[in-house]
Amino acid sequence: MAMKEVTFKNPHAEMPISAVGAAIAQVFEARYPESAKEFLGLFSIASSEDTLSIVGVGSEFHVESAKKGHTLQLRLRHRDVVEREASYQLQGGDHHDEMFQHVATFIDEIRPFLTLHHRLPPSTFLLGGWRCGIHPENIDEPLVFTIPRITCRITAEECHFSFFESEECNSIENDIVTLSGDLSPKIGLMVARRQEIPECREYIDALVDLIDELSQEATDKVVICREVRLFLREKISPVQLLRIAAAKKNPRYEYVFRWFGADAWIGISPEMLVKKERDRIVVEPLAGTRKGSNDKEKSVRYREELLSDDKEIEEHETAARMFYDHLSAVCLPESIEQVESLNVIDLGYVQHLKNTITGRLQPGKGVFRLLAAIYPPATIWGKPISLSGKRIRKHERIERGFFTGGFGFFTLDDNANFALAIRTARMSGDEVRVYAGSGIVKKSDPYREWRETSNKMQPFLNNEFIVYQ
Repeated sequence: MAMKEVTFKNPHAEMPISAVGAAIAQVFEARYPESAKEFLGLFSIASSEDTLSIVGVGSEFHVESAKKGHTLQLRLRHRDVVEREASYQLQGGDHHDEMFQHVATFIDEIRPFLTLHHRLPPSTFLLGGWRCGIHPENIDEPLVFTIPRITCRITAEECHFSFFESEECNSIENDIVTLSGDLSPKIGLMVARRQEIPECREYIDALVDLIDELSQEATDKVVICREVRLFLREKISPVQLLRIAAAKKNPRYEYVFRWFGADAWIGISPEMLVKKERDRIVVEPLAGTRKGSNDKEKSVRYREELLSDDKEIEEHETAARMFYDHLSAVCLPESIEQVESLNVIDLGYVQHLKNTITGRLQPGKGVFRLLAAIYPPATIWGKPISLSGKRIRKHERIERGFFTGGFGFFTLDDNANFALAIRTARMSGDEVRVYAGSGIVKKSDPYREWRETSNKMQPFLNNEFIVYQ
């Protein structure tokens, strides 16, 4: 069945593109409820270089994974039919490296099948992501990507729809765009109870024990995460929660992902993991954090503190060096360039140090070979990689799931854009789990790290649209 396409003018030029995308996602969910049960995806990018929102509903094609013991099985499913599958033996090495290498092989095999047999355009989006493998033995489905039954690509000028005919949808009408209206958040998150996991004392005790294990070396760093659970009086939709969290200007990503009625993942990540256009790649590691403020004088003071704090600069430079080193395995060595160093991005609630590194991939290296080289970054894991994993498993008290994994898209012609899944929440019915982490080095102060994670959670926990009752 061939994909159909139709384009309408974007009638909401005065609205941020991310808000238009959220509004269209709401219309999709209401108009196509059965497809929305299969898949609902929203991925918006807002930066000086890119402004784009992609909304998808329904699962026409589905790349699914299953991990059982030392076997990774990958399948391409077309609605209810498995059209391609492969099994790979895992050797017990680095979980993420092995997974991405096998996924790269599988995607290379199914790409011509989708473009030639199913006649899908090379620009077709696959929306999805992967879970962070802190405990790989507990992950049944490490990675999932979907070609939606209906996709809308939104730019400032137009809303471009791609769709496959189904019982729910035989055509796309302009009213999907015109009906999508302003989704400015209102007071809508009524919180009955809040739970810290772990509690402050337990978290600090774990950090004290961890810091005792760390050396004075700048490369010895571990990222420890925690969560806050909110129990709501009334359910709201994942898109509504996103608009509450993204009420203030966000400089990079907004997203919602939900598959087959499972939990929804909602985020406003400021961190680009990787962007790929043809053979050119960009990574933007964020590490080093200070509190933000709406007061200009305080904001400037916090910025100056961040730029003069040895611990934060050490943490940041460690993460940036790790990216630079790992890119050399997949990029042409002479092409790797650090084009931005120790820049400060101010999110209002926190400020971060940011680097930008660019390069060109070696011939034959696609986005999943690249991910095998750079994931997990020090910004969400630590360094050395293997030792950090052991320390996280020993001292961290939560299960991350997609948090600190990645969300985004790749296309059949291997362009891609992935957000690192930080500033992220997980919604299940009337329960919302909000996650944050911080980089721990020998110089860390445990209570300050607690405050840092609290500050990072603020968009989901403390703004004018959230009421604790």
